[in-house]
Amino acid sequence: MPINKDEILNSYKWIKVPRYVDDESLTWEERYKRLDEHHVRETTFLVEKIRELAKLLPDTPQENI
Repeated sequence: MPINKDEILNSYKWIKVPRYVDDESLTWEERYKRLDEHHVRETTFLVEKIRELAKLLPDTPQENI
């Protein structure tokens, strides 16, 4: 399903990684590990999305990008 440009520019709904929810019943080490894992998933998704969008750019150098 294609992503709408306005959705990318004006919201975070297009990011397909669920929002992190802290669980205060866990130890700080477990909470840290879960948060770190979440950041890795989110970063990986965003890097892949940037690569996907970069493929849509022309191969010739552009001024003022």
